[in-house]
Amino acid sequence: VGLELEIIPVKPYIHMKYIPVKGQKKYCDVIRELSGTYDGDAKVPDYLEATVYNKEEAVIMVGNFADVKTPEQASKINNVTKWYKPWFYKHVETFLHKGESDEYIPLREYLLRHNKAIFWVIESMIPFGNHPLFLALLGWMLPPKPAFMKLTTTPVVRAMTFTKQVFQDIVLPINKLEEQIDKSEELFDTYPILVYPCRIYDHGEHKGQLRPPRPDQMVPGTNYGMFNDLGVYGVPRDVRERRRWDAVSAMRQMEAYTRSVGGYHFMYADTFLTLEEFQEMFDLTSYEQVRKKYHAEGAFPHVYDKTKPEIDIMAVGKAYMDPLS
Repeated sequence: VGLELEIIPVKPYIHMKYIPVKGQKKYCDVIRELSGTYDGDAKVPDYLEATVYNKEEAVIMVGNFADVKTPEQASKINNVTKWYKPWFYKHVETFLHKGESDEYIPLREYLLRHNKAIFWVIESMIPFGNHPLFLALLGWMLPPKPAFMKLTTTPVVRAMTFTKQVFQDIVLPINKLEEQIDKSEELFDTYPILVYPCRIYDHGEHKGQLRPPRPDQMVPGTNYGMFNDLGVYGVPRDVRERRRWDAVSAMRQMEAYTRSVGGYHFMYADTFLTLEEFQEMFDLTSYEQVRKKYHAEGAFPHVYDKTKPEIDIMAVGKAYMDPLS
């Protein structure tokens, strides 16, 4: 048997509970507890995420597969992807004021919940895009097709995608969650940010490009460590307030922090790593062995070359530090 897959049965709905929490340490502790960070035998939800709206306020979302069987449950169905519905993160934000609540979201719509607003990136493009009138008349046009956006991206617009904005997903140890959020605020100061708990397993001799978690990152009684994806998307405060912002310096500092705690950057985003830093972050031992064994060296580009930006980010970063006139 070359591959075994565990099939997880699903149900047509996600029963979503919204838990607003105030206080950074408190919401970080709740996320760690719900994700099973402290106990490998703890029952964990099917889906868990948090949207942090500022350093001291977050809404934690706990989702489980569910059926809708009663009229009461049916009354709580929310088709979140309908064109006239508010952007999902704006909907979630209301629970900071309304308090804890729950609803049922069709599974497919839950999986696509952030599409319409591309998380919250569309707000910087269409500031009035969440207005009920705009949604009712033109909400069906969202989100813009990525292929169209890339087709119309000029060199100047491409430069601004990282010098005036930040789009990063970073995997970091969840025991450093408070520190991560502080570092994000120090370097980018843009909210909301997303937190998705995830596991990194220690596969022993069968390891891949992710290194085994460090001892203090391991969940007791298991062979995995608990991490989280930190999603930072938006326009940094310095840019919004028309101040000088050094994107290269900010990202270099974030990458250095990520390496220091044993984390990883998603390679879809612009990275500023040197080859040596890339090799420090990722374990390329098996990868290099396979490249050599199958004579790929010189025939196919190295994974580092395939993931680094296609433009000179250092030069572009320096050219666009000043506020736009």
